[in-house]
Amino acid sequence: MLQFRQDERTKGARIVKATPWRRQIIDTDAGGIETLDNGAGQNRAILLVTHGLGSIHSAEEIAEGLNARFPGRRIIAYSRPGRGASPECGHLASTDPLSQEAHALLPALLRALGLTSVDIVAHSDGVAVAVLFASAHPWMVGRMVAICPQVHTPERVDPSRCVEDIEKLGADHTNTLGAIRCWSAQCETLTANPGMVLDRVGALTAPLLLIQGLKDEYGAQRQMEALSDRVHGPMKWVMLRHDGHFPQHDNADVVIDMICGHFGDLSSETTSKRRQRRGAI
Repeated sequence: MLQFRQDERTKGARIVKATPWRRQIIDTDAGGIETLDNGAGQNRAILLVTHGLGSIHSAEEIAEGLNARFPGRRIIAYSRPGRGASPECGHLASTDPLSQEAHALLPALLRALGLTSVDIVAHSDGVAVAVLFASAHPWMVGRMVAICPQVHTPERVDPSRCVEDIEKLGADHTNTLGAIRCWSAQCETLTANPGMVLDRVGALTAPLLLIQGLKDEYGAQRQMEALSDRVHGPMKWVMLRHDGHFPQHDNADVVIDMICGHFGDLSSETTSKRRQRRGAI
């Protein structure tokens, strides 16, 4: 395990928005999905998967930081079903909304955007979606970053904290109560089936960076331990001693630097091996 001790003074640093981002509702086979898109036309991208109470607005800061360090690289974020301006996609509703998002909605979005491969940055229960997608489509995923993952039996949902967390995430929802309901349903799915994501972790081939805030109020350290125990491929684990469940917002520059270091550390040998793999979604 690596431990990264950041200067607490950096927590006040914020990314200044400068790039005009294209926000739109993308029509897909799974319904309309609100997206944040920079670098349209490229078939490879960095994909941001937000917290279950987040929206594309939650991803703006980290997207700006990545854009500044990887100029010209395509960066995509999306509002998950029922969050932001994305509809709930009722025809995808099921007792397993996380799997539906990972196996139906996300592939449909990537097809609509013309993407053939992605590096993934995911936060909280967004990591569950990323793991399910990457384990089913390993040829499409280059590298992954998991920030404060929630991938099995999450902490008990406390509705009184939802509004506070939405504010911390900087999210903007068309229907806030609907967003909370969708997030609660996903938490209930993990509670009912704790092995749903963990049982798939062994199939991951993408090099993984785990970033954890030591002061995480949602007990994500045990989430990271359960996740890392099952990872067979390359993995790094970083602990931020001053941060809680939202380090990419509270300590954006430090987290973005670590993400860029992970994405920039891709050997030509690994790249060659991944290019030999073929598949479709």
